Amino acid sequence: MAQSGKSATRDFRRQRLTAFALVPLGLIFVALVVALAGSDYETARACLANPLVAGVIVLLVIATAAHMRIGMNEIIDDYVQDSTLHKLSKTGNFLFCAAVVLGSIYAALKILIGF
Repeated sequence: MAQSGKSATRDFRRQRLTAFALVPLGLIFVALVVALAGSDYETARACLANPLVAGVIVLLVIATAAHMRIGMNEIIDDYVQDSTLHKLSKTGNFLFCAAVVLGSIYAALKILIGF
């Protein structure tokens, strides 16, 4: 259950990289929310149908899910001692993060295509 030095360093670097990516993406998202505050549904939908805006939102979700998965894996490594429960927890963590990303990409594509 304990990580090797190489995988712990890799996870540390990935965690910092995703955190670094989340700063500008988060600021862009906040600016988008502020810009769309008070606008009607069609205006918001038209803005989100822009491929650049949808791409930024999808990148934000991917970076957030990756950051969340790494952090939760660290918690699982630290606190889950039973090997079966450890594997099950890590699998559940991965599946949850994958579902969040896939659901977000699906929603963005629906808006881009115009359904």
